[in-house]
Amino acid sequence: MTKRAKVIAKKIMEEHCLGIGIDKQRVKDLFDIAIHKDESLAKSGIDATFKAIIEPLNDSFNAVDRDVYYEIFSYVIQMIRDLPEAVHIDLTLKTFGLFTQQDLLDRVRDLILPDKVGQAQIHNVKKVFIISRVTIGADVAITSIIIERSKKLFPKAKVLFLANRKNYELFGGDENIQIIPLDYQRRGGLISRLESWLEALKNINRETKDMEPCEYVIIDSNSRITQLGLLPLVREDTGYYLFEPLAYADEEMRKLGEDVNEWLNKAFGCAIKDFTYPRLNVPARYNEAAKEFYQKLAKNNEFTVTVNFGVGGNDDKRISEDFEFEVVLLLIEQGAKVILDEGFGVDETERADKVMVRLKERGKVVVRVNEGLVFPAASNPNLIAYKGGIGQFAALISRSQFYVGYDSMGQHVAAALEIPELVVFNGYPSEKFSRKWHPYGKGKIKIIHAEGKAEKDVLESTKNILSVL
Repeated sequence: MTKRAKVIAKKIMEEHCLGIGIDKQRVKDLFDIAIHKDESLAKSGIDATFKAIIEPLNDSFNAVDRDVYYEIFSYVIQMIRDLPEAVHIDLTLKTFGLFTQQDLLDRVRDLILPDKVGQAQIHNVKKVFIISRVTIGADVAITSIIIERSKKLFPKAKVLFLANRKNYELFGGDENIQIIPLDYQRRGGLISRLESWLEALKNINRETKDMEPCEYVIIDSNSRITQLGLLPLVREDTGYYLFEPLAYADEEMRKLGEDVNEWLNKAFGCAIKDFTYPRLNVPARYNEAAKEFYQKLAKNNEFTVTVNFGVGGNDDKRISEDFEFEVVLLLIEQGAKVILDEGFGVDETERADKVMVRLKERGKVVVRVNEGLVFPAASNPNLIAYKGGIGQFAALISRSQFYVGYDSMGQHVAAALEIPELVVFNGYPSEKFSRKWHPYGKGKIKIIHAEGKAEKDVLESTKNILSVL
C-alpha cells in the first residue's frame, strides 16, 4: 500500500505534466489511503499527497501548477468535509456559502485576480491579523516583512500574529505585536491540518466580535493554514488580503522578500513605498545570554562562525557528511571558533555527532552546550555544539562574524540579523525556486548553487569563499 500511494501520486503528476489533466479517481484513491485506519498506511498516503504533489506544485512558481494545486486540494477539502468526523469543517464552510468544490474554486480564483487588491480604510483599522506561513524560515523571509510594514501602514492598530509558539523566540521581543499561538500539524492527518484553519477563524472571531468590518484587516501570507487562500477567514472577504507570489513570478531575479514588498505597496495603494528587509525581535534574555557566552568564549578576539546544516527534513538539500566535515575543519584550521547547531530531530543530531567524532580524531577540542550556554571555563574549544531552541541560536548568530548553512531557516535568520553568510543551495526543483528563496538582507550574502554539480567542485567553491574570511 505504501508503494501504491507513491505510484498513484507519480501518475497524477505525470498526467499533469503531459497536459492530460487531473484524474479525480486517482486523487480519490490516494485520499482513501490517506484516511486509512492503519496509521502507517495513512501516513504513506499523506506523504505522497504532500511531498509528491502539493509541494512540487507550490514550489514551481508556475501559474498552471498553482491552478492545478487549487483544483486538487479543493477536491480533497470536499472529500474531507464528507467524512462523518469532519462535520464541523463542513458546517463551517457552509456558513460562508461554500457548498461545493466549485464554490471553493470560484472564491479563490476571484481572490488571485491581478487587480484584486481593494483599499483598506487605514485610519479606521484598529487590528491587523497576520497569518503565519507555518515554517519558521518562511516566516522570517516573508511574514516578518509583512509585520514590519503593517506597523508602519497602520500605526494606530494592534498587530496580531497567528503563528506557531516557536515564533515567540524570534519575534517575542517586540512589544508592538501580539503572538496568538496557532499550530499547524505539518505531520498530522488531513482533518487536523484543516482544523488549524478553524482555530485561526475562532481566534479572529473572538478578537473582532464587537468590531465593524472596516476596523480590521487580515493579511494572509499565502499560508498553509488557509491552504493558500482556499479556506475563508472572513465573510465576503472584506478586509482580507492574500499575498499571491505568482503575481511576480516572472521577475526571475527578484527574491520573495522583494516580491512581498511590491505586493504590499500595490495592495494598500502605495501608502508607504519604502521597502523593508526581514527583521527579528529576539527576546532580551536570549541576547543577554549570548553576550555573556561570547565574553567567556573570547580570549583573543577570535573570529566566530555559526553553522547549521539542517535541511528541514529534506535530505535532497544536503551535500554529504564529508562535505560538512571538510567545511567545519577548514573554518577551524583558519583560526575560527565554530558554533555548530546540532539541528532538529534524530537524523540531524546524528549527522552533527559524526562531524564531531571526526574532528576529535583530528585532535580538535569539542564541547557541547545547551540553552544554558555553559561550558568548562578552562577549555579552549575549537567547536561548540549547540543543542536548543531557535531563539538562543539566533542570538548566537547575531554576535558571530559569519554564518554557513544550507537552504534552510538559518539562512533567513542570518540575513534578517545582517550577518554575512554563505548558503549552499542544493536539491531545488528549479532555478526560479532557488533564486526566489535566496536570503534577503543588508549583509553580504554569498550563494553557491550546487544542483547538478560534482561534490568536489561544490567543496572547492565553498573553500574558495571561506578561505578569504
